[in-house]
Amino acid sequence: MTVIAAIKDAEHIYYGADSRVTYDSGPAYDVCTKWRAVPSRHFDEPILIGAAGSGRLDSIIVSSSKILETCMTPFEIADVLKRAIIGDSWREAKGEDGAPQDYSVEIIVILNNELFRISSDFSVTPIPDLTLVAVGSGEPYALGAGYAARNKSCKEQVRTSIQAAIKYDPNCGGKIQVGEIEL
Repeated sequence: MTVIAAIKDAEHIYYGADSRVTYDSGPAYDVCTKWRAVPSRHFDEPILIGAAGSGRLDSIIVSSSKILETCMTPFEIADVLKRAIIGDSWREAKGEDGAPQDYSVEIIVILNNELFRISSDFSVTPIPDLTLVAVGSGEPYALGAGYAARNKSCKEQVRTSIQAAIKYDPNCGGKIQVGEIEL
């Protein structure tokens, strides 16, 4: 799968990801950015969406970009993506315990200089300042390394977290991509 991470301090939001796209039994391609910038009709900065999960999710984000441009809250973004996924006939089974539908997607959104996580049930969690958030198969490694690097700069925490995921999760790899937004 992948690793995507972000953190916000008083002056910047740093975000990053690995770059590998892996197919279950096929080749791995190191050509992909995991963050999509969607222009916003309401804010000066674009909406940044980092998506972990199927490559199909990236296609859904791109094809929904005109609707996403109009979103003013992360809840609206979650709703647009949920409707697009359901409309795409993306089917995944409920758990044996009858748990609600889980679409195996994890998303980090940067909207209006704030961080949010959208989980696979499309719930939205605001991420407090100075809290590293990570999603994807490399998430546990990223969060552990980020915690160990908590005395480093926020940018270095993001880089270190992605490095750890690449090293320890066989589904992460490629180049480390780190970006920043000045607040």
